[in-house]
Amino acid sequence: MKIDQPAPSATPLHRTPAPGAAPAPAGTEAVERPKEAAQASAHVHSMPAAVGGSDFDAARVAAIREDIRAGRYEIRPERIADGLLASVRDLLDPKGGT
Repeated sequence: MKIDQPAPSATPLHRTPAPGAAPAPAGTEAVERPKEAAQASAHVHSMPAAVGGSDFDAARVAAIREDIRAGRYEIRPERIADGLLASVRDLLDPKGGT
């Protein structure tokens, strides 16, 4: 089997440093800095608490996960489409008027 060269979209992106930023150490282009990643992660995880709570329901997630494992989870595309359309309508009409 012959493997072709990677497509142009699959080539790695090279980032240019921001003006005034310290140059990255050699060989670290593809390695994420752990300290920065930890700070970003902590910030993201603190966001729902800062906004007054979260819509995350761990029990519902566990139930859905179990249904998927057991093959009982039913995907209803019409319900997904209705939700997406309602969301778009809300975005286009922020006043909520119909």
